[in-house]
Amino acid sequence: MPSFEYDENKSKTNQQKHGIDFIEAQKLWEDDNLLEITSKSETEPRYLIIGQVQDKHWTAVITYRSEMIRIISVRRSRTNEVTWYESRRI
Repeated sequence: MPSFEYDENKSKTNQQKHGIDFIEAQKLWEDDNLLEITSKSETEPRYLIIGQVQDKHWTAVITYRSEMIRIISVRRSRTNEVTWYESRRI
């Protein structure tokens, strides 16, 4: 399992807004079908991570910092993201 970092206050806000905190979101990396897509960002390289936790599709926005994965946000996947994920399932 990779190592993660995140802002604890942002994790709490994410839980209230989207129903998942960043601790639970780490389970995305247990998904054998995890999909990573480059995201547009002007400040640093960012990526969308699309996977399932408890049979629900979630999309995380992350960046890599040294050996760590920094979780920026997590939300339910949009329809097109679910389609991308499902089209690549093993």
